[in-house]
Amino acid sequence: MITLEFLRNSWFLIVFIGGLIYWGARQDMSIDKVTQLETRITSLENRTTVLETGIGQIQIKIDDIKEDLNLIKGAVIK
Repeated sequence: MITLEFLRNSWFLIVFIGGLIYWGARQDMSIDKVTQLETRITSLENRTTVLETGIGQIQIKIDDIKEDLNLIKGAVIK
């Protein structure tokens, strides 16, 4: 009977503690989501680097082809 009275008189404390536990659980789930997002971002950064490197190599080849065409054009005109 005394325990029931204690619970009845301290309901706000019980709700507060429950809220803290709920908040802590939500924060823990947020950490997992952040970790997943960081992994995805790292993966995308790596893919972007590979693409940029490939584009750079293609640009160098295009520049070489342009130089060759200019040399051929100059030889044909002479």
